[in-house]
Amino acid sequence: MTMTERAAGEQIALLRCIGYAAFSRRDRDVDVLDLVFDSLIDAPASEGVRRLRFTGYGVTLDVERTEQAVELRVLPAGPVVVEACGDEATRLVSFLLRWPAGTRRPVRTAWVML
Repeated sequence: MTMTERAAGEQIALLRCIGYAAFSRRDRDVDVLDLVFDSLIDAPASEGVRRLRFTGYGVTLDVERTEQAVELRVLPAGPVVVEACGDEATRLVSFLLRWPAGTRRPVRTAWVML
């Protein structure tokens, strides 16, 4: 086995562990929004700004990350509480959206490296 193959195997093992950890953290009473757009993959020319779009269950969350800040936009617009959950070691993050008075079921984004 070459050094490159060994390094690739170690990266795959690390990502597998991260995936299992993220899956074990999920809330069973929360729906998960799908990642449908990531500028790193879908628009690689957008330097300095990372854009993500999560959607599902009648909700869309747009995330824009720059070097200075992270901006979130929720559709449909209205009162919503957003909590960020993350792990600094892996840089994984997921956003949890809850609506006041339980007008909608809570949703969480898929875990991504931000």
